[in-house]
Amino acid sequence: MKQLKNLSLAFVAALFVGAQAHAADRIMCEMTAHSSDNLVPPKVLIEFRDNRGSAMAYDGVIHQVYGKPIPAVLEQPRASRYTISWTVKNLPLRGNTTTSAQYIVRLNTKTMKATLTAYLNGYFNQSRGSGECQPVS
Repeated sequence: MKQLKNLSLAFVAALFVGAQAHAADRIMCEMTAHSSDNLVPPKVLIEFRDNRGSAMAYDGVIHQVYGKPIPAVLEQPRASRYTISWTVKNLPLRGNTTTSAQYIVRLNTKTMKATLTAYLNGYFNQSRGSGECQPVS
């Protein structure tokens, strides 16, 4: 997990953005962790699809496990607010141990601020982070 803190998404985001053949609605959030367990990634890329009817998520944790963006569950409780959630399975812990982690991002597209909560399966505590977001092309 320590590697995740230092993993930069700059080159990965460029690959993700460059690989898309169509124009999409993408937002990059730079997160500040409010816990020290390294579950909050420094950057999270959200890509809205289908006129904001669906979404894909990408961050350092997803990159480490899958190597590519994964589908996310998208909810829109208000006009400028979105809840984007996804699960990372087979997340390596120590040795040969793996677990899963649930991530929830609450994004306000009016203020371009986000909060992130991560839950590690099998643990009661949660990791939190917050950050500023900006559109990327």
